[in-house]
Amino acid sequence: MERDLVISSQLININKVRSFLDEFFKETCLQKNHFNRVLLGISEVVNNSIVHGNGLDIRKNVFLEIKYFNSQLLILVKDEGRGFDLKCISDPTCRDNLRKEHGRGIFLLRKMADEVNYYDGGRSVMIKFNLD
Repeated sequence: MERDLVISSQLININKVRSFLDEFFKETCLQKNHFNRVLLGISEVVNNSIVHGNGLDIRKNVFLEIKYFNSQLLILVKDEGRGFDLKCISDPTCRDNLRKEHGRGIFLLRKMADEVNYYDGGRSVMIKFNLD
C-alpha cells in the first residue's frame, strides 16, 4: 500500500501528518504499538523540513510518501529548501550541546528508525522502519 500527503510549511500541519499516519495504520492494519515510534520519527523530519528546509515559508510545501510492504514501512519526506550538509550537524550528545534547545531531530530520528538516508543535498530523506 502507498499513500501521499502534501502540506504547506506551517507547524500546525504536523497535526495533518499525525492524522495521515493514523489513517495509514488503520488501512494497513498495522499494530498500534509501532505508531508512536514512527510518528516521532516522521514528526522530527517534517518539523525540520518546515522550519529549516522551507524556512516557514507557507508558499513552500513538504511532500510525504509512505509505503508498506514485506513488514517494512518506507517514508520519503521532501522539502523545497536549499538542503544541508549532514557533516555540519552538531552531535547533540557532546557536552557543549547538551543544553541547546535545537539540534536533536536528526539524532532522534536515527535512534527511532531502522535506516535513514539523505538525498538531493539533504532536501529528501528516506526512513525505513522494520515492523515485524
